[in-house]
Amino acid sequence: MPDPARPRGASLIETCLALAVIATAAAAAAPPILEAQRSYRLAATADQVRAELHRARVLAVTRNQDCRLRVTSNAAYRIECEAAGWIPIASHRLPAGLTITANNRPEFHPLGNAAPAATITISNRDGTSRRVIVSRSGRVRTE
Repeated sequence: MPDPARPRGASLIETCLALAVIATAAAAAAPPILEAQRSYRLAATADQVRAELHRARVLAVTRNQDCRLRVTSNAAYRIECEAAGWIPIASHRLPAGLTITANNRPEFHPLGNAAPAATITISNRDGTSRRVIVSRSGRVRTE
């Protein structure tokens, strides 16, 4: 039978022990959570670049003019369409810690095809990367 004079609840030692267990579990879980966050950010950015390339293709077909993606720095790119010069349609900056490179400047033509074929690579600080590939037929895919 509990002693009615003793207060109910956890003692200071029990509370400290519980907090130590929680802190240890949180410290063990933090690295995988951060890695998952970096991986998600990389995949989401690659998907955004793929969507913008698809947008450039649709613009080329609907406007009946060439449209392209141009990497303007290691952290930014632009969608442009040609009408007496390349006119910017949209500009994008990558999230902090990500970089973008391209081996070519893919241009979509009014029939939906592209020339030249290109590979756009998005990388993070860890060296992990995702590639967005544009084929000559105009197909855009992510790897």
